[in-house]
Amino acid sequence: MNIDDVAARRLIASILKQAVDDCTNKKGCPEWCLYKDSCTERKNDADHCDARRFIHSAWCATLCDGMNIDHDEYVAVCIKKHRLSKNTFKYVEQEIRQYKNSVKELNRLKNDIILEAPERQEGRSNAIGNSTASKAVKISMDKKILELERVKNAIEKTYRELCSDKQSVMESYWQSRYTTAGLAYKLGVDERTIRRWKQYIVYSVAAELNYL
Repeated sequence: MNIDDVAARRLIASILKQAVDDCTNKKGCPEWCLYKDSCTERKNDADHCDARRFIHSAWCATLCDGMNIDHDEYVAVCIKKHRLSKNTFKYVEQEIRQYKNSVKELNRLKNDIILEAPERQEGRSNAIGNSTASKAVKISMDKKILELERVKNAIEKTYRELCSDKQSVMESYWQSRYTTAGLAYKLGVDERTIRRWKQYIVYSVAAELNYL
């Protein structure tokens, strides 16, 4: 069976719309979901998780391109279906702003453990335990380190996947060099676009942190 251009576009539009609809529905995490144990903010069902993976995929970007739809804008529409609470939005935005300080703190905490004096084995005054292994275990079990690593990885993954203009917006969080108006002038867009991109960045990091 041959499909003409009109039918193909209708099919693509239906797929993209279904992905948005599935991304909105929430019934409870399926057993196979990687996030089912940590998804405390919102329980998701299989269709939601499939849709979430799809909308960020190269396949979805190709379909959007076929419909002359900006993929980033499409993703933004999908994630905006799940409104972050005001406090969560501010928390994620603050984590982005504090990224460089958080990386320094993360390195400091790791170095404190690495450089601390090795523990002597009980009952053997001259014997030093396997300090390298014990320190590695200590680092891997430190809750503060684990949380800083989680946020750091979410921010860095989001940054890598952004286009260059959105990367500039994200960098502005770290450098505090530009106002919204100044950044809009620098990138040659209007202020509304900068605000929309900032929201997209926050929501993208929130998604990586499994808050969506």
